[in-house]
Amino acid sequence: MATAAIESPPARKNHHGLRVTREEYLDLIDDGNKYDMIDGVLYMTPSPFFEHNLRGNEFNFVLKAWLKGRPMGEVVMETDVLLPDGGDVLRPDISFILNENMGIVKGHIHGVPDLVCEVLSESTRRRDLGVKAERYRKNGVKEYFIIDPDEKSIHLWINRGDAWAKSEGETLKSELLPGFVLEKKQIFG
Repeated sequence: MATAAIESPPARKNHHGLRVTREEYLDLIDDGNKYDMIDGVLYMTPSPFFEHNLRGNEFNFVLKAWLKGRPMGEVVMETDVLLPDGGDVLRPDISFILNENMGIVKGHIHGVPDLVCEVLSESTRRRDLGVKAERYRKNGVKEYFIIDPDEKSIHLWINRGDAWAKSEGETLKSELLPGFVLEKKQIFG
């Protein structure tokens, strides 16, 4: 009696390194991975470490708690952002959109979030502080919160048009959200 050979499923293909247009990106079959599109090339971001998720969740919780009773906008995590310059698709860890700008939400965010937050990791640090930060600034993101789990630091970069006004410390005060103060101890205990 012959036994049928059991074929193993084909290796899972991912889109890392693939050069695509924005339209092609939106038509890709979801392979279960997270990507940033920089200069038309897809960069797969590995699943975040526990510490990364913990710190991002803390920021999300602090901002959502502050917004309770102040229905100024919406906070979302890991949603594709299609900036208006027609270029790449970025996926910040956290995006905030004021109510008056909610028209940019069409499944993904088709426009400029008012605030973004990135939690740095070894694999994303250079992009988050470099090319992504510049794209956010040039497209008009008003505030950029950066959480660095390795350094146990928090940073706030405020868009001044031609440059970011950068601050870090124990306490950071938002200009976009008057009265919103982020304390380092809220993120790192």
